[in-house]
Amino acid sequence: MIVLKFGGTSVGNAERVQDAASIIELQPIPRAAVVSAASGVTNLLLAAAADAASGNLAKMSDSVARINDIHNGVLGGITDPAERTLATADVIMLHTALNSALSDVATAQSLSKRDSDRIVSTGEKSMSVMMAATLRSRGTPAVHVFADTVVGTDDRFGAARPDRQRTREQAAQHVLPHLAAGLTVVMTGFIGGAPDGSTTTLGRGGSDYSATLLGAALDAHEVQIWTDVPGVLSADPRQVADARVVPTISYDEAQELAHFGAKVLHPRTIRPAVALDIPVRILSTFAPEEPGTLVIRHATGDHIKAVTAMKGLMLLTIDVPELEDLAAAASAVFGRLHEDHVEIVQVSQASSRRRMTYLIDPGNTGGCGVMSQRILGALEDFEADVSCNENVAVVAAVGDGAAAQPAALGRLLGVLDRASIPVLASSQQSSNVALVVIVPAQHAERAVELIHTAFIGPKPASARGRRQRRARVMSESVRVG
Repeated sequence: MIVLKFGGTSVGNAERVQDAASIIELQPIPRAAVVSAASGVTNLLLAAAADAASGNLAKMSDSVARINDIHNGVLGGITDPAERTLATADVIMLHTALNSALSDVATAQSLSKRDSDRIVSTGEKSMSVMMAATLRSRGTPAVHVFADTVVGTDDRFGAARPDRQRTREQAAQHVLPHLAAGLTVVMTGFIGGAPDGSTTTLGRGGSDYSATLLGAALDAHEVQIWTDVPGVLSADPRQVADARVVPTISYDEAQELAHFGAKVLHPRTIRPAVALDIPVRILSTFAPEEPGTLVIRHATGDHIKAVTAMKGLMLLTIDVPELEDLAAAASAVFGRLHEDHVEIVQVSQASSRRRMTYLIDPGNTGGCGVMSQRILGALEDFEADVSCNENVAVVAAVGDGAAAQPAALGRLLGVLDRASIPVLASSQQSSNVALVVIVPAQHAERAVELIHTAFIGPKPASARGRRQRRARVMSESVRVG
């Protein structure tokens, strides 16, 4: 049992939908595919919803017309006239529901998260209809399934949390019978269903998350994430010319890379797979013959495999005079950051100096001035001092076991010191997965390049034997499980 997921760029037009369909057909039955909205459609839906709420109906209509054009282009690529007619009718029904929802928003002159989720789901639902019809037109029996009947969530619209037990039960009811009948199931990504049946969305990385949730619910042998990059890269290729695909990484390495800024996977995407030990493979629809990256529980090697950076962060330093007040002060700071919905990237504490540091993603907090005052307000019962550095970056060198080597952090700091890159803080993760340094944001790209050169090195002179035939790669996915 294989679950494949295709991102928006992989289904952006009729030609790419056909390419994705050919990839699906190479996998053995039973199989299920999870699809995103066509590239650009989600942003257009969000823009249309915002314009409806603000009363800008002309701009709203323009966005809807552009969505229609994208969908009509994909529909035009369905070669079987009967399947094209059926899919067109289904998409028209979805667009009619979209227009009704936008009208409701315009009348209310406000956009709730519930309405936003209902509106934005149109993209994924339309693509699932069109992908299933494309497969049938190619002679592959297929059926579309909307994820709001499968992926059970709570009612936190906009960023819903899944209910894995309910998802398993609903997958058994709405997906397994189709698979047992030999059909390829095409399910929407990104969306789920609240307890009352309302459509929710899973937030950032939601489509990938949908795939691993479905894979866990179906006890899949493997989940494949088909995207526009050939796998997990050792660095951002825009920053490092010698960046290359990492063939195998562990779950822990993947989560660390995602946490510290790598864009291939969202951290929570891996969690359902980890729970059931399901391999996750990252592949490119634009280079399907490439083997990609396999994410498994244990990956060989004790070297640094990838370097990543996250910029635009804020470093808060808090000094508490009384040592016995540290725990209470830390609790107050965590409470305030939670109230303000601030994402914490890293925390450290030096008890001997009564000092705590919080590396945070400031989002829309208003900058250091506002954030410092908010923290001081939370610490009004303590004689605490708060200092703040804006626009800093975290750089992480990730490799399972590499961080356990005693000299590794010293070597990394030496690399940065020789380049006169100031280090604001550093840590050697006890998990043995990452070496982490905090630097001024303007030095982040240079730091990544230098660390990559020192720990990973240039590309091998010859890539002979690296490419594999597509059939071999596809069949390997079955053997992994």
